[in-house]
Amino acid sequence: MCGIAGIWGGAEEGRLLRAVRALRHRGPDDEGVWFDRAADIGLGQRRLSIIDLAGGHQPMSNEDGSIWLVFNGEIYNYLELRDELIAAGHRFATNSDTETIVHLYEQDGIDFPKRLRGMFTVAIWDGRRRQLVLARDRLGKKPLYYSETPDGFVFGSEIKSVAAALSGALDIDDQALTDYLGWGFVPAPRTIYRQVRLLESASAIVVRERRISARTRYWHFDVLQKDRSITAAEAVERVDAALRESVRLRLRADVPVGAFLSGGIDSGLVTAMAAQQYPGKLLTVSIGFEEGGFDERPLARLVAERYGTDHREVVVRCEAGDILPQIASAFDQPYANTSAIPNYYVAREARRHLKVVLTGDGGDEILAGYRRYFAARLNAALGFTDNPLGRLAWQGLRAVLPRPRSFRTPYAFAQRIVRGMAVDPVTRHFLWGNDMLGAADLPALCGGRSWARQTQPAERIVSELFAEYAGAHPVDRMMAVDARTTLVDGLNLKLDICTMQHSLEARSPLLDHVLIDTVNRFPASVKLHGRKTKPLLRTLAERYLPVEVCTAPKRGFEVPLLHWLENDLRQVRDDIILSPSGLLAERFDRAALERLVRRQTPIESGRWATQVIVLLMLGVWDRYVRRSHAAEPPRGAALGAPVGTA
Repeated sequence: MCGIAGIWGGAEEGRLLRAVRALRHRGPDDEGVWFDRAADIGLGQRRLSIIDLAGGHQPMSNEDGSIWLVFNGEIYNYLELRDELIAAGHRFATNSDTETIVHLYEQDGIDFPKRLRGMFTVAIWDGRRRQLVLARDRLGKKPLYYSETPDGFVFGSEIKSVAAALSGALDIDDQALTDYLGWGFVPAPRTIYRQVRLLESASAIVVRERRISARTRYWHFDVLQKDRSITAAEAVERVDAALRESVRLRLRADVPVGAFLSGGIDSGLVTAMAAQQYPGKLLTVSIGFEEGGFDERPLARLVAERYGTDHREVVVRCEAGDILPQIASAFDQPYANTSAIPNYYVAREARRHLKVVLTGDGGDEILAGYRRYFAARLNAALGFTDNPLGRLAWQGLRAVLPRPRSFRTPYAFAQRIVRGMAVDPVTRHFLWGNDMLGAADLPALCGGRSWARQTQPAERIVSELFAEYAGAHPVDRMMAVDARTTLVDGLNLKLDICTMQHSLEARSPLLDHVLIDTVNRFPASVKLHGRKTKPLLRTLAERYLPVEVCTAPKRGFEVPLLHWLENDLRQVRDDIILSPSGLLAERFDRAALERLVRRQTPIESGRWATQVIVLLMLGVWDRYVRRSHAAEPPRGAALGAPVGTA
């Protein structure tokens, strides 16, 4: 695991070192750079040593030096690939997984990512062909940003690395801003900056003459091909076998491995399988909140006790006003999913003891863990929802239903289903999944400003993916869109940034592509049957976890957001969102912002909190990252204080 960077065109040593050293938090153990002066290209890397601690220095080359590589991530099947490559005549100089990629590229060319089982971004300079190849893993576990400039091509593991190698100011991408407001993150390939792009997951690009000349997508999240003969019982057995193998592979390391352990079944299953297969005593880390309704530590302790782990706990108090600038700086662009707060804290605690942790990420998106999938199943069962008369009936019902008083009640969920049934399928998906600041919200919020009128709605991304998954069952289609958007560009990016900010590698067994290919062949009626979410994982959990964990209601990695926004963060909220200067003042109507923040118009409490945090994190990023021109705000900087005066 590490951070990588490169420059083709104007590859001066000082410029490359600035890009590389902006990533020192990703790789505190080692640094390396390489230049081909004739080609005017340079590659660099900061290393977090996990496998082959002595021999994994990068950049790394093949035997004759015609191919050079920098790599971020882990290849879990590197031992099996290594044996195959040696049998084919390749000679290895190290025991690292990195060198496996070098020789695999020699053998398979640009198709090399198809053989990799892991999380990765790779940059390969092929001197004979005078081409640069960049590739990213299937689920976007590792990010890779790039910029095509008049003078050349620049790439890096984070935006701050690319920015360090560029000259001049970066401009806001108005379309990316619209997308952020709708999604709570900026979906690939855009970033908040017009000059910087994010390589899409499961993709590779070829750069020739310092310009992108070819793009390829080497893997697809396929929910159209189904095994109609499989039963739910058989599906559980296949998930059990695939997940155990995935966990086993992710325990490969030359340093100790631990696990994030919440009170849920996803991390519980990963922890259980890891504890059974790990040669030593597994260290587990859990996080809790002072607000009791959000504290799952008692359930996590039950799992830790059953498997005898070395268990640690962290209690998060409402210090969000201090941590939000640090999170905004880590992401380099606005990001509104508040699960970044506990992720940030638990990663910091884990890094005191470990370099590598397993996580339970991905179970909800891959194995039907959200309540909205029930809504999609209901929509499919009713059949008449999407004709004009059916939608009109739902609109009438919506008009007479009172607003829910709280967020996670059965009535609130039912009312949200009705709201979705009353609109078109694309808006419905967006409403059930995000419900942030979409096309219906922006005109009033922006007060008719031209920038918003000139962008496309954030919902267009759903429309494009719906076309790709035409013919899929509504449940499969919703899960595929969630995986291609919220999971890849939101949640996986968050996990990478929050862990690597503390030099910690996070591995997610539930996001193994072999497991995903297996599960995606299950019919929707098998993935989501009965009355509970994640029925396959819940059934499997009964073999491994205490009954209290198996039957506990789903919480997710949540924070008490509504409580914080109405109390501890109230002053911060108003200071940032209603500031008379800055990006929010420029782009939005002050009266509309005030009506939203003060709740002067009717809005359900959960939706209000979601919309407010989207604006708050945009303002935090603007004040402490964009306008400060600093890679990081001062540690402990309090929100609301002038920049540099904490």
